[in-house]
Amino acid sequence: MCVAIYKPAGVKTPSLETLFQCWEANPDGAGFALPTPDNAKHAFHIRKGFMNWEDFVRAFEKFNLADCESDLLIHFRIATHGGISPGNTHPFPITKEKKYLQHTNILTNSVLIHNGVLPIEPGFKDISDTMELCRRLSDFPGKLPETLNLLSGFIGTNRIAIMLPGKVHLAGKWTNIDGVYFSNTNWQYHWDIDDDIRYPDEYELQLLEQNVCPDCDGHIIRDSEEYYCPDCDAVWTTSQPDWGEEFFTVQKNDRFAVR
Repeated sequence: MCVAIYKPAGVKTPSLETLFQCWEANPDGAGFALPTPDNAKHAFHIRKGFMNWEDFVRAFEKFNLADCESDLLIHFRIATHGGISPGNTHPFPITKEKKYLQHTNILTNSVLIHNGVLPIEPGFKDISDTMELCRRLSDFPGKLPETLNLLSGFIGTNRIAIMLPGKVHLAGKWTNIDGVYFSNTNWQYHWDIDDDIRYPDEYELQLLEQNVCPDCDGHIIRDSEEYYCPDCDAVWTTSQPDWGEEFFTVQKNDRFAVR
């Protein structure tokens, strides 16, 4: 699950320590968008495609984001649709043009970030569901707030932020931390892999791959081969340890069976 961040004007930017937590949980690329200087032809500047933490920090410092007084959108991505590439990172301009959606340094008058998985089929095989949403929203250039408001009743657990001149519009359930809006707080959770780790059977693994906890139906946080449920503190792994002669097989109703 990605994390999308909206920092309103006048609110302190999250620290690099906090943003690094977001990056560690969502390491498939990052980006940000902020207003351009007054009287500029375009309202916003998107910089994205940072595929390692060091590059993001350099851009963060270059644009002096720590002291940013204006609205600011930041996004850290976990790839779902479209693969891992600089062009598929967020934010995106709202446009039909694929080349502009994938551009990593662009000026625009509308910006979108998204967290979740949308039930829409991209028009190109190498673009994400978010990019397809931008393409479709571009059909309503003068009615984006109204269109987003209409979508709010149908997007489920998705979170969307659209930055337009004068206002940022949010859809979905966001969490406010010190005045900053986060699309989720999964990046806050870290667990010790020496805790009570469990090995999923086939049915449980199917649920875990859908980010659903087999025990409580809560939302799963995935870190490589580990799965964690913050609602019930259950931990699973698909990494097989080296126990020499003994090995564990997992059955549906017999979680640990030594054979």
